[in-house]
Formats: sequence, structure tokens, C-alpha cells
Amino acid sequence: MNMKRLANDSGAEVGEAEHPTSNIRHPDKIQEPRSNASALGAWRFSGCWMLMLGCFLLTSCSVDDRKAAISDLKCYPPAINLVGAKARQSIVVQASLSDGTTRDVTYDARCRLADGRLASFDGTSVSPRADGRTDLLVTFAGRTLTVPVTISNANVTSSISFKLDVMPVFMKAGCNAGSCHGASRGKDGFRLSLFGFDPDGDYYRLTREQIGRRINLALPEESLIVQKGLGAVQHTGGVRFATNSELHKTLVTWLTAGATNDPPTVPRATGIEIFPRTAVLEGSNALQRFVIRASYSDGTKRDVTRLAVFLSNNEMTARVTGDGMVTAGQRGEAFIQARFGEFNVGAQVIVIPKDLPYHWPDVAAQNYIDEAIYAKLKKLRLTPSLVCDDATYLRRASIDITGKLPSPGEVVKFTQDKDPGKRGLLVDQLLGRKEFADLWVMKFAELLQIRSRDNVVCGEHRPGLHGHAHPVCSMPQPPIRPLDDE
Repeated sequence: MNMKRLANDSGAEVGEAEHPTSNIRHPDKIQEPRSNASALGAWRFSGCWMLMLGCFLLTSCSVDDRKAAISDLKCYPPAINLVGAKARQSIVVQASLSDGTTRDVTYDARCRLADGRLASFDGTSVSPRADGRTDLLVTFAGRTLTVPVTISNANVTSSISFKLDVMPVFMKAGCNAGSCHGASRGKDGFRLSLFGFDPDGDYYRLTREQIGRRINLALPEESLIVQKGLGAVQHTGGVRFATNSELHKTLVTWLTAGATNDPPTVPRATGIEIFPRTAVLEGSNALQRFVIRASYSDGTKRDVTRLAVFLSNNEMTARVTGDGMVTAGQRGEAFIQARFGEFNVGAQVIVIPKDLPYHWPDVAAQNYIDEAIYAKLKKLRLTPSLVCDDATYLRRASIDITGKLPSPGEVVKFTQDKDPGKRGLLVDQLLGRKEFADLWVMKFAELLQIRSRDNVVCGEHRPGLHGHAHPVCSMPQPPIRPLDDE
């Protein structure tokens, strides 16, 4: 037997052996067939390394889990009420960790209904089957939540409503926004009320203004409001919804039903809620779903997540999709706004780097304002600044409260004062000065855009902030000239 092959099989000359998956031939060496024992040994060697790597990764994951244990688990909304056969309610399961961060564990939690005959659960939402009351049991990481579910009119399919179903389509598609047909003069000859505040007027303009142009009851699919939304005909706003989307189906169903208006007794929206209200996401690409629920004047509640408009004031930190899914970006803070009808709600989203070393210093809160600020700093993984010296404090307080720098004498007096409560006393003294009232009158006048009349300073004085008197002009108002008819 060739000694080189024996050496390769034994592993004594690994450098001269071929890689198990290599087809490279060495011209200066005699190539001989590799035995099954050599291939088996190589695969065993690779398998050992993979096993060791897997153990290392599992160990790392367990360390992370121990570092940030789950401190709380919540399911939103806390109670589910389904009215009607078409009712749906999406849920969000959020876990709060001991380090202050949160995780969306909706897809990781185990959810089941106590009585599957009354309702069904598809992984993210609950749908009705029969009238009654049951519970949704949510289990994650050894914790179990019970969400009450109440179903009524499960076999009643309500007819399509213009105000409840069609008007939200114009909101979701952006048709009644201020930059589109919701402008005061409309757009391209068609006007809608801004964000749908006047549904009766919108119904008139759709069905009675220019009859036969915007809706086609004989061929609903050929209606102009449908064709323009699909982008099938020239439309300045472009494509607003896709074929067979929920928005498209709602419009066609309403037109097919005769484009009827609602009776006066139809309930109206009285407010909306967003769930959850806050989220602290660790690392980029972390996800958090949001759910919007509307309340109506008849006491019912409705999941309007798919009909709400979602906006983010900081896309670099938190991007939001049309269905309420937020993706974390770079470190920072963002507010997610949800709009439905005439109502707006917001949720706070904080994004921090993953595995950021952080230690909160031992500082005591002096009052409830400090407590609120410290809670926010802990979420942002920031430490409070050190306490400044007396001279710096005097300068900052004087500028902020009175808009003036302290005099040299005031600096010497304040820095040499040994009273431990001198900083609080200083604030009270500055608030009692005339400069405080002057500064903040000027700030509010600028904010409220208050203008003087020909820069005239009148002699009459009236008490202002903290008893300070300010001149008030009492000149007679000029007569109002009627507008000429055009």
C-alpha cells in the first residue's frame, strides 16, 4: 500500500491531502484515489465543529435571555367585542423585558379560544361564529393572559354603509386629504370634505353633482371613482388602490347595492384608540404591530386598523406601513400617528442599539418632574448630566426665566451663600421680577401672533402676570368697510 495514502488517512500529513470537496489537482504530486475512511474522517471533523458552534450559539442565546427576563406580558385590546358577522378584531401581544425594552411576540405566543364554537382565531385576529361569551387564552414564556371575548349578532350580515364603510375608503386612499380633493377648492373639478367631516355633502357631490359622470350604477366597475382609483384612466393622484383590494371591493359593493345613503340613525364614530401606546425596540429591523379600534355612538367598537392612515414623524428611526407595522431604524424617538375620520391618536416608539452597555448612576429624584425625566432617560439609555456649579446654575436660571444675565454682585452673593435650598429660593425670586412677565408676554405674543396697532403705546395699565402692570391700548376700533360686490 502506498505510504503517502497511509499518511493522509492517518492525518499525519494533512497539508498534502485534498479537501473533501475540492477538485484542484496538484501537478507536482502523484494523485491517488482517496479512501472512504478519509472522507468519513473529514465529515466527522466538520460535524464536530458544527456541533461546537451550535452549542456556542445556544449558550449565547440563553445568556441574552437571562440578561433581559420578561417582566410583564400584555395583550391588546384587553377585551374583544364582536358585533355582526363581518366583525374582526386584530390583537397584539407585547412582552416587557426587565431592561425596559419591549418585544412584539404576537407570532410567538400560543393563542387559543376557550370555546371554538363561538369564535375562530387565525393567528392575528378573532372572528365570530355564534353569539355568546368566551375567552382568548394567550400563553408566552410561562405566563398566561385571559382576554374576554363577547359576540353578538354573529349571524347578522349588515348592509354596506356609506358613512361607516365607504367614507373610510376615501380617507385610506388619501382622496380627502388637503393635498387632494379635500382642499378648499377641491382638485380637478371634484371636491370632498377635508378628512370626511361632511359625509352628507360628500354623498351629494358623488351621486348628484354631475349625474352620470362619477358613478355608473349599470356598470359599477366602470364608475369614474373606481377607474381613477385603479389608475385605469388619467388621474393626477395616480393609483390609489389595487384591483380586488379591500378598498376596491368596498366601492364596487356599494355601487352594486345602488349607492344608497345611510339613514339618520346610523352610528357615528366618537373616538379611536391605538394599541400599544408605547414601544421600546432594541436593534434595527425590530418589528412592532399597532392596532386601531374605533368607538361609536351606539356603544359598539370596531377594528379599523386596515382603514386607518399611519404616519411617522421620524422615518429614520421608525418606518410604518399602511397596515400599522413599524420597523425600527437608527437610534432615536418617533411618534406614530394614526388617523381615522376626524380623530387622531399617537404612540411613542423609542429605538436603541442592540446590546448597548448602560448603567444608571445613583441619582435621586427631587420631585415628580425629575421622576418623569429620569424614566424617559432610562428608556433612551441616556444618563443625566452632572449637577452644575452655582455660577452656571445662576446664569441658566436667570436667562431662562428673565432673559437677562445676572449682575456680578448677584453672582458673588449667590456663590457665597451657604443655604442648601438657595437654588429653589432663586427660582422664586426670579419669578417675582418684572422681567419674567415681560419676557413671557413677548413669547406668548409672538406665539399667538398678537400685533400692536401702529406701534402706539397707550397709557392705560392693567394687572398682568404676578401683579405686574402692562399698557393696554384702548383706542377705538376703526370702522369695518363692507366688501364691494364683485
